[in-house]
Amino acid sequence: MNRQILRTTILLCMTTWVTEAEDLLIEDFESDTYAPWTVTGDAFGPGPAIGTLKNQMAVSGYRGMRLVNTFYGGDASTGTAISPPLTIERSHIAFLVGGGQHSETLGMHLIVDGETVRTATGSESEELLWSSWDVSDLKGRTARLQIVDNATGSWGHLCVDHIIQTDSPPAPFDLERQLATYREQPGYMDEPLRPRFHFSPEINWMNDPNGLVFHDGEYHLFHQYNPAGNSWGHMSWGHAVSRDLVHWKHLPLAIPEADGVMAFSGSCVVDHHNTSGFGEGTRPPMVAIYTGHGHGRQVQNLAYSNDNGRTWTKYSKNPVLDLEKPDFRDPKVFWHEPTERWIMVVSLAADKVLVFYGSDNLKSWKELSRFGPAGVTNKPNWECPDLFELSVDNEPEKKLWVLEVDMGGGSVAGGSGGEYFVGTFDGTRFRTIQHSQWVDYGRDFYAPVSWDNVPESDGRRIWIGWFNNWETCLIPTSPWRSCMSLPRSLSLRGLAFNQEEPPTYVLMQRPVDELRQLRETSRSLNTANVAWPPVTVTEPGELRDLSFEIEATLKPGTARSVGFRIRTAHDEFTEVAWDRTVSGVYVDRSRSGNVDFHSAFRGRHTAPARLIDGQVSVHVIVDRSSIEVFVNDGEAVISDRIFPTGQTPVVEAFAGNMTAGIPQATLHQLRSIWKRPPRQ
Repeated sequence: MNRQILRTTILLCMTTWVTEAEDLLIEDFESDTYAPWTVTGDAFGPGPAIGTLKNQMAVSGYRGMRLVNTFYGGDASTGTAISPPLTIERSHIAFLVGGGQHSETLGMHLIVDGETVRTATGSESEELLWSSWDVSDLKGRTARLQIVDNATGSWGHLCVDHIIQTDSPPAPFDLERQLATYREQPGYMDEPLRPRFHFSPEINWMNDPNGLVFHDGEYHLFHQYNPAGNSWGHMSWGHAVSRDLVHWKHLPLAIPEADGVMAFSGSCVVDHHNTSGFGEGTRPPMVAIYTGHGHGRQVQNLAYSNDNGRTWTKYSKNPVLDLEKPDFRDPKVFWHEPTERWIMVVSLAADKVLVFYGSDNLKSWKELSRFGPAGVTNKPNWECPDLFELSVDNEPEKKLWVLEVDMGGGSVAGGSGGEYFVGTFDGTRFRTIQHSQWVDYGRDFYAPVSWDNVPESDGRRIWIGWFNNWETCLIPTSPWRSCMSLPRSLSLRGLAFNQEEPPTYVLMQRPVDELRQLRETSRSLNTANVAWPPVTVTEPGELRDLSFEIEATLKPGTARSVGFRIRTAHDEFTEVAWDRTVSGVYVDRSRSGNVDFHSAFRGRHTAPARLIDGQVSVHVIVDRSSIEVFVNDGEAVISDRIFPTGQTPVVEAFAGNMTAGIPQATLHQLRSIWKRPPRQ
């Protein structure tokens, strides 16, 4: 090698070494104490935490076994931690951070010469994500890191891990790149626990449905979505559309988190008269009314679209409603024809009060009335309201209003759930005429909301709910988490349980008829006489997948119980049956598969079910990781998630202690709704 080539080679190697210097670890918090950091107060505990602390939502995204987690003692605890001096030697300081967002009382700070020169907080998520500071102007300076927790309210804690100096800061999460990679995977939308005919996101976390509206032949399904990970955080509006309520097309993010403000739940309307002034030409705009969540308060914001929801513009004068409160959320907005104005019902969640507003233009709102507290007494909050009018007993001239609202705990099956009130609404005030009733008797149906602007020629009120429970929401699925329930058609029926009392108005819920198009095969099951032990009523290998319906009539006679077992392995099954001791239909998922990922997941959930001429009807819909049971034509519903580990599903029928009958049982096998999208 000649001297010139050798010199060039050495220079290239030196250049590579200079521009790609190794990262310098400042702290990984893998010790059982904070030394040599100096810690005060009680928020930091005796040492770095081993993951999630007591009564905390699951923490994820940290490295190794330990991290800084100032949730010791809950959000009320306070404290500080300060590092020993360090010399800034790289262009960036990067770290993983999660937790609260109270910038004045909570955060990690870079201190130089006694002054705070950089600061960072979490984003009200327990998932730690990369953040970084550009410190190239501070190279060679001596600095300290300080983690401060002086916040005492909701999200009054911080999580920090793996602090480094680097010349190559970690790239932010690229949703489109991650989606493109996932769409090329051979198992696209076909993972073992992926629902085959329930809507689910391609990747990442999803919760409440939002902004359901029909427009230009499409049912829009917006939803709470985390574009950055598979647990709650960075709430934005995801988006999908369908022409038949069955087959869904995923669309790009509609309303993203921005400037530290998340896009929480809300609604969407078609402004036919362009009262907002957002429209262009003769096409009415779609207007989203949603909660902006950030910087310690919740406000109501607007965004609008003039291309059928494909792109959105945030209103320049947001917010349109601000009570300067931290728990003021989830607006449901609709046009009230008799008073010719927009109505909003929105929740003061911590107070368990709903506030009704009116507006002529969606921008200026006037308070009309309040409702609550009412209904269930042991709930911690109220959120995600919906309000709509329904005919009673299919009589067009007889109508009542239904007000649905959800609670984060204290529901009939434990954890989160919903209750509904039946009453009157005059455009100003809602008045209930009976006690509240449970929306669903399972553990996994939350925040249902109904589609707005469905054509009068259709005539249906249709809603969909989040198929999960906040208490057990970190279900064992990846790369996605959560799905929606099946869309349900709603009606009101007056039921007279005895002749001495007026009828009770019950919200009837039925799966929409469009789902029948998924039936591949149908046949009757031989269940005329069943007893104990259970007998298999499907053929070996007949059920290729856990995706089927059973429509059955149960006739218990004198038997204690009668029903079905959906068995997926020798010792693994989910039981659906009528039980005389409780006069109800139950779903028992105690042995349904993976039940140990959360201590509250096991259980048996019962819905009241009256015998009609000695019989009760059940419509059981099973997907790969869910079961929905509609009792007596929808008088009651049980919605539960299940996570089977077996791969050979069969159906068994049984009766307890006596012979009973299942005079009619039809099995329908269902096909998947998912197809790989075309390449862009």
